[in-house]
Amino acid sequence: MKAIGIDLGTTNSAVSRYESGRSVAKILTNSDGETLTPSVVGIRKGAGGKVRQLVGRAAVNYAELQPTDTIFSVKRLMGRDFADPVVKEAAGRLNYEVVTGEGDDPRVHVVLGGETCTPAEISRIILEKLKRDAERALGEEITHAVVTVPAYFRDAQRAATREAGQKAGLVVKKIIDEPTAAAIAFGLELSEQERKRVLVYDLGGGTFDISILQMTRDKTGRSHFQVLHFVGDNWLGGDDFDNKIVDLVMAEIAAEAGPTAAANKHLRLQVKRKAEEVKRALSQAVSSEDEQDIIIPGAFKFPDGGLGDVETAISLGEFNRLVNPLVERTMDLVRGALADQGLTKEDITDVLLVGGSTLVPQVYKTVEAEFGAQKVRRDVNPMECVALGAAILAGTTEGIECPNSECKRTNEEDAQRCSNCGTSLAGAAPTQSAPQIYEVTGMSLGIGAVRGNQQDVFIPIIPRGTSYPLPEPMTRTFQATDGRRIRVPVYEGDSNVASKNHEQGVVEFDLPSEIDVDSRVEVTFNYDADRIVTVRIAVPGTDMVQSAALRTDTHRTPAPQAHPIDPGEVDVREELEITVAEVKRFLKEHGQYMDSTQAMKIRRDLEQAARAKDFSDDAECGRMINVLRKDLYSSGLASQLVLAEQATNSAAPALAREIQESVSKLQSSYHSGNRALAEQQSMHLNSLIGRAFRDRDVEIVDGREDHGGLLRFD
Repeated sequence: MKAIGIDLGTTNSAVSRYESGRSVAKILTNSDGETLTPSVVGIRKGAGGKVRQLVGRAAVNYAELQPTDTIFSVKRLMGRDFADPVVKEAAGRLNYEVVTGEGDDPRVHVVLGGETCTPAEISRIILEKLKRDAERALGEEITHAVVTVPAYFRDAQRAATREAGQKAGLVVKKIIDEPTAAAIAFGLELSEQERKRVLVYDLGGGTFDISILQMTRDKTGRSHFQVLHFVGDNWLGGDDFDNKIVDLVMAEIAAEAGPTAAANKHLRLQVKRKAEEVKRALSQAVSSEDEQDIIIPGAFKFPDGGLGDVETAISLGEFNRLVNPLVERTMDLVRGALADQGLTKEDITDVLLVGGSTLVPQVYKTVEAEFGAQKVRRDVNPMECVALGAAILAGTTEGIECPNSECKRTNEEDAQRCSNCGTSLAGAAPTQSAPQIYEVTGMSLGIGAVRGNQQDVFIPIIPRGTSYPLPEPMTRTFQATDGRRIRVPVYEGDSNVASKNHEQGVVEFDLPSEIDVDSRVEVTFNYDADRIVTVRIAVPGTDMVQSAALRTDTHRTPAPQAHPIDPGEVDVREELEITVAEVKRFLKEHGQYMDSTQAMKIRRDLEQAARAKDFSDDAECGRMINVLRKDLYSSGLASQLVLAEQATNSAAPALAREIQESVSKLQSSYHSGNRALAEQQSMHLNSLIGRAFRDRDVEIVDGREDHGGLLRFD
């Protein structure tokens, strides 16, 4: 088994190999003789329509000839759905086309050579090159790798990264956070029983992460890394620094030649490349008056057809003013991370600068001004330390040690039980030579439930920042709703509104007839070292237990199959037909209050429901009923108007008139574009709807009365 460490970056990627005999990690050069490989994929169209795939430097060099067929910064799209608002924001800046998947695939896709690909497939191409180049450099086959990701990557994004590695022919030993990997490289310098509290400031090409870690080395020489806290911004990095220059230049072009000239994607890509060169050059400047030129002859056309040149200059002082708001955003996150842990800057022993963007003077000078220059470590190569740390982990983690003190056998990493004594290896530590890492959850894990008249409430069971693997499972108790079908959706996130978080899977079951429908229900979560959340649902005092394991870092883990609906109780296809009609009316009457991605999702769900009714079994029809009901009651303002209709139908006359007046004012503000006023009116309407439901003394569950569904949380 030959393992490498891979820093799969937004802008550039790097590969490292740990040499156990010398206890040192080194960066490997690629086929171009460089230590950094641009994370870029493109194609070259030759004579006769022949297409050649380009990766890395070759793709960058050919990008200006075919900008729409060159994929940059795909890491920013990893593990995201097309409906994600940040995808829409990013699409306007990208030189290539961003589209939805075919059929009911909600994931974002990109277009390369006329074909749609997921970001994971593009990353797979990059990883294949990294693997080939590492094998060439080492003269042997590479089979395993540790791959790094931003600390604040959600589990779906980690899943997409793991998927890319597997498709590239690698066994992904571990997905590790970039700041933690950098700290591992730094941690080699610790002496025996030395302790440090380190803040890792990781500003890469597309993401920004802060991690606060405790570091120590025990008497055996083994390093220990305890992650105390991390925060981050997946849309803040060197690309954004470049785009400040790009926006400045494109605004000058628009003022001179009109918006059509400035909308040219080929030109924007040219300016982007020049902006990167200017940023690097200005990072070496001495005086704030030092300038760098941006010159592109014949870059754009005037309305009369004449050609115009880009000919401008930017000084270090002007560049600093442009990027200072971005730098201050990073420092706000730094200060917030310290405050979250009750720490001050004096409590930090070392600040480790990681990522190429920390070479920008405005960045490192700001960090030094905050913590003191003596604490800021700039002696560790910021472009290499992440890959070096990943390689150390890859090279020293050779298996899992049996926790049985009388055995201590080293087992394969994917083993469930010790091959020698049969002891469970759940939560077992790696072999003693590997650094010991104690990680924490980046977001809360919990379920969607009903609280009072609120039907879409997120109830955390494992709070954010909890160390895992858990020493013991965590439990919360709920009240079953009126209905035998219980639906427990599992979410990851920090919003109090469940549907605004990220669904990890759903556990559904029917209460047996001998169990009262108002029984108390215990929901227990366990979370192990492999990021597998096990959900256990039980009714105390009975034998009723339901459990499911959801591996949250595996792409699209299927939810456990729902129990078939008893045809004697309900005709599920008739119920689906009624629900389809209801959602179609909802889309027709209230679609104007949704954004385009919401409406598109609902149309896809309706198409899938129609296919299920004609071709699928009852279980799939039941699942589509739940999907459509979620669409009906989790579509923002449109859903609020539906609830307002329901409240009006049975409210007292005076309250009904008040609701109708509130709806009319809200709609008027929305159509006039006054979103701030509309938001205030929406909050008022919510309170009126709540009053109506309280007056009726009816629990709303999945948007329907007396249907059963989500658990109630008191």
